[in-house]
Amino acid sequence: MKLDYTRHAQLKLKEREIQKLEVEEIMKHPDEVMLDLETGNLVAVGKRKTVQDHYLIVVYSSEQEKVFTVIDTSKRDIIEKRKEKGRWVKIR
Repeated sequence: MKLDYTRHAQLKLKEREIQKLEVEEIMKHPDEVMLDLETGNLVAVGKRKTVQDHYLIVVYSSEQEKVFTVIDTSKRDIIEKRKEKGRWVKIR
Protein backbone atom coordinates (compact mmCIF):
# COMPACT_ATOMS: atom_id res chain seq x y z
CA MET A 1 0.00 0.00 0.00
CA LYS A 2 1.50 3.34 -1.08
CA LEU A 3 0.40 5.97 1.41
CA ASP A 4 1.40 9.56 1.95
CA TYR A 5 1.76 10.57 5.60
CA THR A 6 1.33 14.22 6.55
CA ARG A 7 4.06 15.85 8.60
CA HIS A 8 1.71 15.70 11.59
CA ALA A 9 1.13 11.96 11.13
CA GLN A 10 4.86 11.30 10.79
CA LEU A 11 5.50 13.21 14.02
CA LYS A 12 2.86 11.20 15.89
CA LEU A 13 4.34 7.92 14.62
CA LYS A 14 7.77 8.95 15.83
CA GLU A 15 6.52 10.26 19.21
CA ARG A 16 4.54 7.12 19.92
CA GLU A 17 6.97 4.64 18.34
CA ILE A 18 4.38 3.31 15.91
CA GLN A 19 5.51 1.55 12.74
CA LYS A 20 3.91 2.38 9.39
CA LEU A 21 3.37 -1.35 8.87
CA GLU A 22 1.14 -1.47 11.96
CA VAL A 23 -0.88 1.52 10.70
CA GLU A 24 -1.34 -0.11 7.31
CA GLU A 25 -2.43 -3.40 8.91
CA ILE A 26 -5.13 -1.56 10.86
CA MET A 27 -6.28 0.11 7.64
CA LYS A 28 -6.41 -3.24 5.79
CA HIS A 29 -8.08 -5.16 8.63
CA PRO A 30 -9.84 -2.68 10.95
CA ASP A 31 -12.20 -3.62 13.76
CA GLU A 32 -14.42 -0.84 12.44
CA VAL A 33 -14.38 2.01 9.93
CA MET A 34 -16.22 5.27 10.47
CA LEU A 35 -16.85 8.42 8.50
CA ASP A 36 -15.97 11.70 10.22
CA LEU A 37 -18.91 13.90 9.27
CA GLU A 38 -17.02 17.13 10.04
CA THR A 39 -14.02 16.45 7.79
CA GLY A 40 -15.22 13.76 5.39
CA ASN A 41 -12.21 11.62 6.33
CA LEU A 42 -12.32 7.95 7.18
CA VAL A 43 -11.39 6.65 10.61
CA ALA A 44 -10.08 3.10 11.00
CA VAL A 45 -9.89 1.60 14.48
CA GLY A 46 -8.06 -1.55 15.46
CA LYS A 47 -6.45 -3.22 18.42
CA ARG A 48 -2.68 -2.89 18.58
CA LYS A 49 -0.67 -6.09 18.36
CA THR A 50 2.46 -4.57 19.88
CA VAL A 51 0.89 -2.85 22.92
CA GLN A 52 -1.60 -4.76 25.05
CA ASP A 53 -5.06 -3.18 25.52
CA HIS A 54 -4.29 -0.27 23.19
CA TYR A 55 -6.08 0.82 20.03
CA LEU A 56 -4.89 2.70 17.00
CA ILE A 57 -7.18 5.30 15.50
CA VAL A 58 -6.08 6.14 11.96
CA VAL A 59 -7.61 9.19 10.28
CA TYR A 60 -7.12 9.07 6.52
CA SER A 61 -8.44 9.79 3.05
CA SER A 62 -8.77 6.80 0.75
CA GLU A 63 -9.14 9.08 -2.30
CA GLN A 64 -5.88 10.92 -1.61
CA GLU A 65 -4.20 7.84 -0.13
CA LYS A 66 -3.09 10.06 2.75
CA VAL A 67 -2.86 9.48 6.50
CA PHE A 68 -3.60 12.64 8.49
CA THR A 69 -3.03 11.43 12.04
CA VAL A 70 -2.64 8.33 14.18
CA ILE A 71 -3.84 8.14 17.78
CA ASP A 72 -2.67 5.45 20.19
CA THR A 73 -5.04 5.04 23.13
CA SER A 74 -6.13 2.60 25.79
CA LYS A 75 -9.39 4.53 26.21
CA ARG A 76 -12.08 3.09 23.99
CA ASP A 77 -14.44 5.80 25.25
CA ILE A 78 -12.73 8.34 22.94
CA ILE A 79 -14.22 6.41 20.04
CA GLU A 80 -17.60 5.86 21.68
CA LYS A 81 -18.04 9.54 22.60
CA ARG A 82 -17.51 10.67 19.01
CA LYS A 83 -19.98 8.07 17.81
CA GLU A 84 -22.58 9.08 20.43
CA LYS A 85 -22.25 12.76 19.47
CA GLY A 86 -22.79 11.82 15.84
CA ARG A 87 -19.44 13.05 14.61
CA TRP A 88 -18.27 9.57 13.61
CA VAL A 89 -20.72 7.26 11.83
CA LYS A 90 -19.89 3.59 11.50
CA ILE A 91 -19.81 2.48 7.87
CA ARG A 92 -18.13 -0.90 8.27
